Amino acid sequence: MKADRNPSTPSRASQLRERRTQSSQERVSKARKASNRSPRSQPVVIRGGFTGAAVPLRQIKSSKLRKQYYYTMGASGAEVRLPAIPWVKPGARLISLGLLVITALAIYLVAFSQEFEIRQFKIEGAQRLTYADFEAVLGLEGSPVVTLDSQMATANLATAFPELASIEIIIGFPAEVTLRVVERQPVLAWLGADTTYWMDPEGYILPPRGDGGDLLLVQGDGLPSLVPGEEPVETKGETLEPTSVWGRQVDPQVLKVIFELSPRLQPDSTLVYNPLNGLGWVDPRGWDVYIGRDLENFDQKLLIYEAIVAKFEREGIYPLEMVSVEFINAPFYK
Repeated sequence: MKADRNPSTPSRASQLRERRTQSSQERVSKARKASNRSPRSQPVVIRGGFTGAAVPLRQIKSSKLRKQYYYTMGASGAEVRLPAIPWVKPGARLISLGLLVITALAIYLVAFSQEFEIRQFKIEGAQRLTYADFEAVLGLEGSPVVTLDSQMATANLATAFPELASIEIIIGFPAEVTLRVVERQPVLAWLGADTTYWMDPEGYILPPRGDGGDLLLVQGDGLPSLVPGEEPVETKGETLEPTSVWGRQVDPQVLKVIFELSPRLQPDSTLVYNPLNGLGWVDPRGWDVYIGRDLENFDQKLLIYEAIVAKFEREGIYPLEMVSVEFINAPFYK
C-alpha cells in the first residue's frame, strides 16, 4: 500500500513555482536599482593617460536667458512685458571696427574743425624780422595744425633767413604755435660795388634787413675767402648774386685784422679791402693804401708808407689808384 501523503508538505511543483517567482522578483529588484543609479562612464584611453569621460567632437555653447522687464500700469495691477534685452558679446573684429570708426572720426574733427585751425602764431626772439616775414614763408594762418611739418618749416626758415642762428617751433593744444628764434647781430657793413652785406662777429654774411645799428664800414672790391684756404667768392669786375653768399662764413682772421686796424686809423678814415692786395684804408689825399692780409709789422709798414708819401711830395708824384706796403722790401704804387 502506498503511504499516505502528508497534506502539509508542499509538492515538488509548488516548490518550483515559488523558486521561479522569487527569482523573477530578484531580477526586477536588481533592474530597478540599476535604473536608479547614474551610468558610470567607461575610461577612454588617450595619448598621455586616461580620462574619465569622452570629449565631445563639437562644444555646445550654453545659451543665456535674456532678461525680461515688466512695467506695472498704475494701481490696477496690470503689467506690460517690455522687449527683452539681448545679451551681446563683442568679438575682436567688432572691437577693431569700433576703434577704426572712432579714430576716423577723431582725424576728421582735427582736420576740419575750426578749433584745430591755426589763426595766428607767436614769435619770440625776433628783432629785425617781422611777423609778416615769417608768415610769408610758413603760410600757417588758416591751415590745420596737424598739417604743420616742423622740420620742413624749420628748413624753409633757415633758407629764407640766414640771419637766424637758432630756430625752434613749439606746437601746443589745440592749435597754438610758438616760433622761438635767435638772430645773429651784425657788427660790420661790407659795401660792395652794387650790394651791401652785413657780417656778424663770427663772419657770417647776412642780408641787410631792418636797423643794424652803428656798424663798422668796409669798402670791399669783392669778398674775402669764405674759410681759410678758399678762393674769394667775388673778384674785381665780376658780379655775384647777393643771395648766393647769404649765410656763408668769411675767414674769421680777416675780421680780426679789420677790428684791430680800425682803432689805429683816424676817425674819418674808411677801411677798404681788395682780394689781391688785402686790407687797407682810403688816404684823404685820394688813393687807397694796402697793408696786406694781416697786421704783421704794421708799425714798420706805417713808417715806410710815411716815407713814401714824403718822397711823393718832394718829387711831385701823385698816385692814381693805390699804394701797397704789404711787402716791406718791395712797396709799389699805381
